[in-house]
Amino acid sequence: MDTYDRRWSRLGQVWARREGASVLVEPPSFLPLGDDMDSAFGLQKPQFLGKASVKVRSLEFVSPDSKPILGQVVKIRTRSYLVLFGTNHSRWNSLLGALVADGLESLPDDTPGEPLVKDRGPGFQGPTAWPIPGHDDPGTPFLLDRLRDGLRVAREYERGIRDDVGSECLHRYRVHLRRVRSLASLGRMWELLPEWNRLKMVLRSLQQRTNELRDLDVLRIDFPQLQGLLPWDEGQRLSGWRASLEVRRAAEFRGVKSWIVSEEHRFASLELDGLLRDLADLGEPWTVADLAASAFQKSARSLKQSLEKLGSDPADQALHEVRIQAKRMRSILLERLKGELEALRTKRQEAGASFDPLTFGLLLGVLVSDQTRSKSEALADSAKLGSKPFLKALGRLVESRDPFDGPGN
Repeated sequence: MDTYDRRWSRLGQVWARREGASVLVEPPSFLPLGDDMDSAFGLQKPQFLGKASVKVRSLEFVSPDSKPILGQVVKIRTRSYLVLFGTNHSRWNSLLGALVADGLESLPDDTPGEPLVKDRGPGFQGPTAWPIPGHDDPGTPFLLDRLRDGLRVAREYERGIRDDVGSECLHRYRVHLRRVRSLASLGRMWELLPEWNRLKMVLRSLQQRTNELRDLDVLRIDFPQLQGLLPWDEGQRLSGWRASLEVRRAAEFRGVKSWIVSEEHRFASLELDGLLRDLADLGEPWTVADLAASAFQKSARSLKQSLEKLGSDPADQALHEVRIQAKRMRSILLERLKGELEALRTKRQEAGASFDPLTFGLLLGVLVSDQTRSKSEALADSAKLGSKPFLKALGRLVESRDPFDGPGN
């Protein structure tokens, strides 16, 4: 079993059900890596991958002067494996040498294990693990490659949405689409070009088409908690509302499903692909460092403005705006740009220049947590961000292009 997006399969692991219990294993080893399947899957529905005939026998190699070395003999179809645990054992090397001398083939630790079953589902290719870009790498191909990859991943969830696999497929589709939109907003070397504006418009339209369905899914998920908060069993009186919610959700789902398989949706996807091709030859010749400079200055300016509006007793909407801007900042702080920032800091330090730790902390995404549950926690986080030293550092980031050696705004 695995998630729709094959979270564990991509790590060489799988959830196996043996003797009435579900455990996470990494074939050919059947040493349990976890057994809390409910917590591991969360809101994702387990997807059944298939059945396999596996024989597992535990064994141990006894040592007179230390603890035994434990292992398993595992037979998967026509192949058998001897799996040993405890590479730090004092007798490990001598045991391994004796086994190899007896004719066993030693497989390196990073050798992919034999799949237990042939995946019956559509399969899933996760996001590409991009290398960290160089300081002077061209910005246009850097951005376009990641835009295409983000769109590809988002589209892989569309089948799960259409088949109503679970609310998480829609959620993750929207997460990846939102990341694509954040990436697209970085392309200011295309400023004033109609292709760039159209790209952002089509992406926004795709996001908006699933807003209502996602809102209804969230309400369904939170509904039991809402019922439990009401005293004297009053929550049971909301059963009519719950029934109405299910009807609305079913109707909205039918609409989204029809839209995903519609000509309108297909044309939108083709238009996005065409716009990305067109943008490859347009715009200013920015580097990755130029992109980073522009993105951070723009985001920092918005965050600074929202922090300055908080005051001593901020309204909920003002706090919400801070969280929105902080989340946008984090969306810009992709792993691919963190390495670039680290390199820039090292470069400045080697040159004897200062790099304000508060500013660097901001750049690495030490912002308001999107897990904030209460207003008091939000106030505490916002107070840290709204401190005078932090705002001063943030102001320097807004007003100066020096930390990035990139273009001004």
